[in-house]
Amino acid sequence: MKDITYTYTTIAPPDSIYTISIGPNSINDKGDVVGLYQDSNGGPGSQHGFLYSHGVYTTIDPPGSVETSAFGINTKGSIIGQYETSGHTLGFLDDRGTYTTIDPPGSDTTEPTSINAKGDVVGVFRDSNGTVSHGFLYNDGTYTILDVPGALDTTAYGINAKEQIAGYYFDSSGGQHGFLYDHDTYITIDPPSSVYTTAIAINAKGDIAGYFQESRSGPDHGFLYSHGTYTTIDFPGATNTLAYGINNKEQVVGFYQDGSGQHAFVYDHGTYTTIDPPGSISTSAFSINAKGEITGFYNNDVNGNSGGTNFSFIADPSGGNSPAKVGVAADSFLFAPTSGDHPNALNDAVQHPNLEMANVQHLTDTLVVNGGHDTMTLADVPALNHPHGNDFHL
Repeated sequence: MKDITYTYTTIAPPDSIYTISIGPNSINDKGDVVGLYQDSNGGPGSQHGFLYSHGVYTTIDPPGSVETSAFGINTKGSIIGQYETSGHTLGFLDDRGTYTTIDPPGSDTTEPTSINAKGDVVGVFRDSNGTVSHGFLYNDGTYTILDVPGALDTTAYGINAKEQIAGYYFDSSGGQHGFLYDHDTYITIDPPSSVYTTAIAINAKGDIAGYFQESRSGPDHGFLYSHGTYTTIDFPGATNTLAYGINNKEQVVGFYQDGSGQHAFVYDHGTYTTIDPPGSISTSAFSINAKGEITGFYNNDVNGNSGGTNFSFIADPSGGNSPAKVGVAADSFLFAPTSGDHPNALNDAVQHPNLEMANVQHLTDTLVVNGGHDTMTLADVPALNHPHGNDFHL
């Protein structure tokens, strides 16, 4: 595998003193990033959500909000997050300027954590007693409560287009386990020898990334779960490794700690790469899109202070073996890279209905149609000559 070189973009909305991007889909396949920032006023009302889209900033503040955080964005541009009003913490869905409050029945505090391409939202809420956490799925105004049978607390964290959900729960003895929820069926996700597991992100194929401990006082290890098989992710020489994001190419991002501090990383089928923006002292990565673009935040204060010195970033693989661009097809189309770096292109192809086409002018690969029986180049698809530019629905 060739080396990857990254270019870094710091995300800092006007008048912001710090920015943070967290969440397993805080960057979408178009390269749009969401997060939160604090303005220079400080105090109540100074925290806002933001959308960063190719150099343009948009503040995200639901009506009546006092403080806002944006956590995730899908390819259609729908944004989820959390906001505070007087005495209550609510979730929200921002569908290109139209806000919907997300507040499961009986909730006291709600935190949406992830959104899929169809606009389904998952998250966690505390009930009116303020003592028990429940996962939830929000779909077109309908709530499904997610409680692992026998669990004391359940948190839903990631969701894919098939409505498979990843998360974690506490059992009656206080142990923590990951889970996969697949249409009314719960599957426990625990790497071998794990005593404490946190499952965070899930991709279109149902692969899950997270982290675990082999003892409560022991180090953290990242993991990749793929159809019953666990791969431990330990950055070489690290004392702790935590995985937080995964894309459809099974590239995993997170952060690790070693003798020199905390660093973000990307794990790509056995190869580890450190992600540290220039001047950073501490870096964390939380999300990676289909193009291999990574987002998270870094601290550039030599004293390690967090206040006023955290900034969101985008790490863009600008050279070497950068991941294939995303092509989108309607219904039965598959997109498969055809370059020599990807000999198993059809095995890696991603099926995804009703997505949007991104960066069409850069695509030179092949669309596979009819269940993989036929292929066509982009030049064979008349719809690509769309009058509204590069982003459109097929």
